[in-house]
Amino acid sequence: MLEALRAVGLVALAVLLVAVAGARAQETPLPSLDEAGWQGVLGVRAAVSTAQRYVVLLDEPSLAARVRVLGGQATEAQMRTWTRAAVGVQEQFLARMSAAGARVAPDYRYVRVLNGFSSRLDPTSLSLVAGDREVAAVYPVRAGFPAQVAEALDVTPSAVRGLEIPGLDGTGVTVAVLDTGIDPSHPYLRRSLLPGIDLINPGSGAVAQPHPTIPGRPERHGTELAGIVSGSDGPGGLHGVAPGASILPVRIAGWQPDAEGGYTVYSRTDQIIAGLEAAVDPNEDGDTLDAARIALVGVVEPYASFPDGPLSRAIAGATELDMLVVVPAGNDGRAGPAYGSVAGPSGAPAALTVAAADGRPATPTVRVQVRAGLRVLFEEPLPLGGAPGETVTASVVPVSRAAAARGIAGFFADDGTSAVAGRAALLPRGRLSEETVEEATTAGAQMVLVDGRLPAGAFSLDVPTGVPVAGLPGELVQEIRSMLAAGVPVTVAIGAVEIAENDAGSSVAAFSSRGLAFGGGLKPELVAPGVAVPTSEPGRGEDGDVRYGTVSGTSAAAAVAAGAAAVLAQGRPRSRARDLAGLLTGSAQRRDLDAAASGAGLLDLRTAVQQEIAVLPATVSFGVPGRSFVELERRIAIHNLSTRRLTVSIQTLALAPKGVELTIEPRRLRIRPGRTATVALSADTSALSEQAGAATGELVLAVSESSEVHVPWAVAVPAPATDLLTRVSLQTAAGGRVSDATPAVLGLVAGALIATPGPQVRPLDVLEVQLRRPNGELIGVLARRREVLPGRYTFGLTGRGPGGERLRRGRYVVRVVARPGDGTRQQVEDVPYRVR
Repeated sequence: MLEALRAVGLVALAVLLVAVAGARAQETPLPSLDEAGWQGVLGVRAAVSTAQRYVVLLDEPSLAARVRVLGGQATEAQMRTWTRAAVGVQEQFLARMSAAGARVAPDYRYVRVLNGFSSRLDPTSLSLVAGDREVAAVYPVRAGFPAQVAEALDVTPSAVRGLEIPGLDGTGVTVAVLDTGIDPSHPYLRRSLLPGIDLINPGSGAVAQPHPTIPGRPERHGTELAGIVSGSDGPGGLHGVAPGASILPVRIAGWQPDAEGGYTVYSRTDQIIAGLEAAVDPNEDGDTLDAARIALVGVVEPYASFPDGPLSRAIAGATELDMLVVVPAGNDGRAGPAYGSVAGPSGAPAALTVAAADGRPATPTVRVQVRAGLRVLFEEPLPLGGAPGETVTASVVPVSRAAAARGIAGFFADDGTSAVAGRAALLPRGRLSEETVEEATTAGAQMVLVDGRLPAGAFSLDVPTGVPVAGLPGELVQEIRSMLAAGVPVTVAIGAVEIAENDAGSSVAAFSSRGLAFGGGLKPELVAPGVAVPTSEPGRGEDGDVRYGTVSGTSAAAAVAAGAAAVLAQGRPRSRARDLAGLLTGSAQRRDLDAAASGAGLLDLRTAVQQEIAVLPATVSFGVPGRSFVELERRIAIHNLSTRRLTVSIQTLALAPKGVELTIEPRRLRIRPGRTATVALSADTSALSEQAGAATGELVLAVSESSEVHVPWAVAVPAPATDLLTRVSLQTAAGGRVSDATPAVLGLVAGALIATPGPQVRPLDVLEVQLRRPNGELIGVLARRREVLPGRYTFGLTGRGPGGERLRRGRYVVRVVARPGDGTRQQVEDVPYRVR
């Protein structure tokens, strides 16, 4: 059993993210990776408190673990028996914890995809739970946000071109959409929606909910993703990728209280796991015969691409129960060169992680002129972020963050008159969202300006014709605000629309998160269309018509991939979840795309349907070589899905090898129908370049009389000599006495964010605070935090020992241990600690 957290009277808080280079630490926030302006519009991430929320994993095997032992062939009766047994063991555990004095009230319980529960735990309860013999590990809960933004109306069915397979439309396949609620009244979705499961407000049927305090702000994301997957009978022939598939709505995200006293659309780690638990057994009878074939997770935990936490384990469990889990890569843009910006749960090895491609051949631009009196402040062409129209000129009125946060009411004065009617509303960047843009136009704004450049087509679903949306450079916005504050009027003129070639066409979108995942996992695996994807929108417009729009983000790309998986599952009904992932990845088209950004390349459903073998795993991650081992070994399994004997020859293609030599054994093999063959891979890293980054290549499997299959591989090279533990200090109150009321404060910077050339995120797998005697003898572990992102952390030391007992007066040593999860060396710092 893994030793878990023991923390009586100790509280650990992540205060702020910091940049760490070598031994130096700068107290600066993690930078916004502002790629082509997308970061300002890909969803609002408000501060969300998950303090004292944990996921507790138990040693007792889950249903998935028991099914795996039997090779996936468990009977209905066996599964129900195992599920009941796991529930019974949890009941006994919780009763024993209650008798011991722990206050445990589970928010969610899990027995299918993993065995455990989530709960709020105060420090005393946390110590009792985490130190118990039946507990495998305790993990913090994080917030997850929708990985997509709504955009300009465009019903051209470009997103499904090349994804239509004659005779296949996903019929008979269920896709669970784990996201916000869905609008069941939308005609685009009526044919596909099944009764939903609401894990935030049980009993609501997973219907899209309105904002609790601001009218006109429904949850949008789930409706949008469902339309991409299986919408049908839309305007102009618009339809989803798999219009015959069924959608099982599972509401794991929605309007929930945030740390600012308002409401934000988000999910949490424990809610996502609960969604997977529900998707594998929707009727809760204990067996998984009614499990969804595909699960689409539409939310991500920014930068948290940990490969072995509760989300990763839950996805592995869902895969064992034969449900393919498709996840977005995240919307945090370029990073690296080794560990990048991939989000959680996208680092899960069993997940099919999808990046977004920008396939638009052209984008709209407008000429923008800004004047202060007779002085021209700015005159340049800019991308048009919203609706096209004729030339328009308007005076600028700034909108404060507080006003924007109030919804449409914030655009009106106390006497009921609009503050923006006939004017150019300048919105604050911190409150930028599709809803805010729409509310400004509804209040009568003649144009909408935003603080920061925007990409073309970034906003505006139902913006009235002729109301443009444009993003201004940040320096210009500062100057405009200064002029207005000084009483100088400022006007903006926007010209007619011109069409410009899209420099990013046929490439990975600028906002799409890049790999590698933490630990060196090759993520994402696949790229799918993720910019300006047409779909449904919840609710009705002012004229009563149903709403359609286009959306962008890696969750839109993941929805396209999930629809493609549904089509493939219909055509390959005997293929298991891992086979579907292998077919989609192995058939992708590289097209000179960087493996760390695109995995195997662009989705090619036509080739996937015809492919005869699936390679498991679909990508090969060798991880990080150590000082004592330079030969890294992995195995792949080749599954013959055809009805004929196949001859397979394997070659390797170097993409960015960085000195890695790959050995393949055997290189040629024959596989009978339905059988699986194993191939050993050995990566010699003795000549590996020490320059941080990733060595990448590709296995090319030539199949007799069939299409080639491509399997990308990677070796991670983290930045060398990086301090992952700095600025460790221990401060005591005046007089030096410590107690529960006046604890000593242990402060430190854990992990690192290397600013160049990346940035590269270096987290910790475990951060441990130990109590030792002056001679180095270990007394015990005071605190342990898992999955630690770079940041400043503080711990309160109250003069108590690991078991909560009052320490004797004397001298001690507090040792802080930082353990990265990639096999690189752990780092240790000691500080003297005296109890008076």
